[in-house]
Amino acid sequence: MITIPNKDKIVHFGFYFVFVFCWTNAIKPKLTKSKIKIVFVAVLYGIIIEAFQSMFTKTREADFFDAFANTCGAVTAYFFLEFMKNKS
Repeated sequence: MITIPNKDKIVHFGFYFVFVFCWTNAIKPKLTKSKIKIVFVAVLYGIIIEAFQSMFTKTREADFFDAFANTCGAVTAYFFLEFMKNKS
């Protein structure tokens, strides 16, 4: 079996990349300000979920690096979309 170190962080990154990518494409905001709001909401959601799993479960705990991976995925999606917009 192949072991990948920090594979859960890769999954967190991927989920939030896809989350922001799909949300932005679904509503197609014209203003950069609106796209930044989408990223902000996604990051805030990731932080809240991390806090809640520590507060409301006995088997899970908050992980700063999960929230960081979520944030990186969301921000990377924003820059990817901006890059693709400027490329066309």
